Amino acid sequence: MRKILHMMPPEVSNGVFQYVFNHMPYMDLSEFEFSFLTRAAGELLNTKEYERYRFPVYALNGVQRSGREGFIREVRSILSQGFDAIHLHTSSWRGFLIEEIAMEMKIPKVIVHAHSSGIDFADAGEREKQVEEHMAYREQFRMEYATDVCACSKLAADWLFPAAIPRERIQILPNAVDVKKFRFDKRVRNEVRRRLGVEGRIVAGHVGRYSYTKNQEFLIRCFAESCKRNPELYLILMGQGENIEKVRGVVDELGMKEHIKCYGWREDTRDFLQAMDVFCLPSVFEGLPISVVEAQASGLKCLVSDCVTREVKITDLVKFLPLEKESWVEELAGSRIERERGWMDEWFERADYSMEASCRKLERLYGSV
Repeated sequence: MRKILHMMPPEVSNGVFQYVFNHMPYMDLSEFEFSFLTRAAGELLNTKEYERYRFPVYALNGVQRSGREGFIREVRSILSQGFDAIHLHTSSWRGFLIEEIAMEMKIPKVIVHAHSSGIDFADAGEREKQVEEHMAYREQFRMEYATDVCACSKLAADWLFPAAIPRERIQILPNAVDVKKFRFDKRVRNEVRRRLGVEGRIVAGHVGRYSYTKNQEFLIRCFAESCKRNPELYLILMGQGENIEKVRGVVDELGMKEHIKCYGWREDTRDFLQAMDVFCLPSVFEGLPISVVEAQASGLKCLVSDCVTREVKITDLVKFLPLEKESWVEELAGSRIERERGWMDEWFERADYSMEASCRKLERLYGSV
């Protein structure tokens, strides 16, 4: 059995965790043991995935900046457990210390995987500072810090890896989903719409962290204008994050409680996608958003910011819009109830976004140790 350690973000309700969790049911877990290193260890132990798989979880407690020597000792102790690979899921650079330690300890595979294309921080000054720091570190990155480099999209690859890294060295690992799980189901759609009391309404939807990146306030303000033209519209948002109360405050400010519902994080997003008529993602930036992949798998029309990589367009259901208010208002106002939606299996297969193909890529990556 090959032991793979995933270095993960500090929040479990994150697309990176979803990426790994999506693959686990389709990996040969008699050959690969997944472990997780994260600051969100306590949260991870309360997930349904942990309940199902009982994978090893390592808590990362130290902080490099406040105690370098102690941090090095902690990381070395964890990495000494005999791993065949460490898979570092990375959004931006603040240093390469864990990579350096892993390479020094001669872990056979040190995999750096790019998952984003920007800094998710609302304060403009702090965001600019972090972007500058990221760019400075990016230019220092070389293959001496990793054996393999991967990215969810070409845009994410360009964000994390400098020109000094040959592009042919970067493997694109798409954020695949099991399209069969998301197939349109009229029975589920009717049941969810009945339960929500939105039968006969045109339901727009959004799934994502309540954060600067996802840009929910822009969506809500556009939606409020669209409702003046089409009062049958209804908007559902789902996720968690630091801006959730702020977003709910905007809904109150606009007097839109009868038209907009802001949910926290939910496990049944797949069922909610069935109930929707149009999916919206007005993000400021993305690596490659799993939410849009899932929405397409359910046969759902998608309105997506043109700041998002075109690589997310797996089907002809995606329409890119500039982050300009009238464009979104017009598109939302013109939405209609979608009573029938096709299955998207062939589209995903042609685009190499099937879960089977994605898992084989991971197995080859890990299996060559």
